[in-house]
Amino acid sequence: MSAEADKWSEGQDLLPRGQSKVTELSLGGLSIKVKTDATPALLRQTRDLVEARFEEYSSKVKGISSHQLAVLVAYTLGEELLKERERLKSLKKKVLECSEGLLDRVEAELSDLV
Repeated sequence: MSAEADKWSEGQDLLPRGQSKVTELSLGGLSIKVKTDATPALLRQTRDLVEARFEEYSSKVKGISSHQLAVLVAYTLGEELLKERERLKSLKKKVLECSEGLLDRVEAELSDLV
């Protein structure tokens, strides 16, 4: 992400619904302009995450191009996203089961009172 995105809405991290801006994303000497409705805060967080991973891998993996490194970062982050989604799905299921159990107990107690 470029400094343009930081200037875009400095101090304002909310966009009106349906509004989007063009920003430049940069990584490893590569850049692309995209239209996005992401807030400046989300763009900064994303940039920091991707750049940190890019730097981490570039120090560990030698002899590959910036393009190849960007693909490696994209696939790794994608894999982590899918694992996190699965973990969240499992957690939601657990919360629902616990909530249903608690509701059953509350209903049982209330029926004993009546």
